[in-house]
Amino acid sequence: MTPSTALRRLAVSAYAAPPDCTLERFCGLLARRGIGGIGLTARAVEDRTPAQLAALLAAHGLRCTSLNSAGYFLHSNAALAARQSELDARLLDCAAALAAPVNVIPGGLDDAAMPTAVMSLAEARRRAVDGLERLASAAVEAGVRLSLEPIQPLGLTDKGCINQLSHARSVVGRLPGVGLTLDLFHSWWDADLEMTVEDATDDLFVVQVCGVETGPPGVPPRRTDMAKGAADVAGLLALLASTGWAGLVEYEVMHFQRPQEPVALLDRAVADFVSLTHRQDEGRAAP
Repeated sequence: MTPSTALRRLAVSAYAAPPDCTLERFCGLLARRGIGGIGLTARAVEDRTPAQLAALLAAHGLRCTSLNSAGYFLHSNAALAARQSELDARLLDCAAALAAPVNVIPGGLDDAAMPTAVMSLAEARRRAVDGLERLASAAVEAGVRLSLEPIQPLGLTDKGCINQLSHARSVVGRLPGVGLTLDLFHSWWDADLEMTVEDATDDLFVVQVCGVETGPPGVPPRRTDMAKGAADVAGLLALLASTGWAGLVEYEVMHFQRPQEPVALLDRAVADFVSLTHRQDEGRAAP
């Protein structure tokens, strides 16, 4: 695979952009490097219509790989729940215009905390699935796909009460139009990772990668450059290729966690992805 062909299979999440970098500039930086797609965030849909977003991406030859993020079904605060519902509706509208899946984060136990009681994990998971079912019905009516993202256990309280790939698969398997987001940062540890890619290839609506930087005991892991850290990004790319998965791979790092100037960040992402893809191709060619 040539570098230019490989880069058409790469997308970069807009979470990587600093606050002072407009979406228009970020799209231009991606296009000039031959990158094929972008993952969009709530910031992108707040002040642009679906038609405006579609025109912007088309002008730069970019595909939208995901819209982030719907869900957070466990809000006990009515105002926060209403705000999330409004965002969910905007994300569905944009997804229909962009033919892109909406990423769904189930929500964590802290969201469900009440002044007088703590919700059990079993109840939180039941409510998260109920919320996903309701959102899935709206998505079907809009002709939109949803993509449920299991969250690493360290995010149990603040982001997601659905953590294992096997649990997520059991949930999405009974909901039409709902698939999986495989975020390597959240699932690199999961013993079912390889089996999920091989057995549920068609259910992988979104694949997100990054390096995983592990720290000393008590320090949670962090996202880092693709070619660094404990997660086997090259192995995942090779596994995806072996199954014939045809989507774009989305590089997701968060600017607020890893501040970088976007030019340097994207140049490193391009170099890393080309190198990792070349390593994958060499592995396939080996006797």
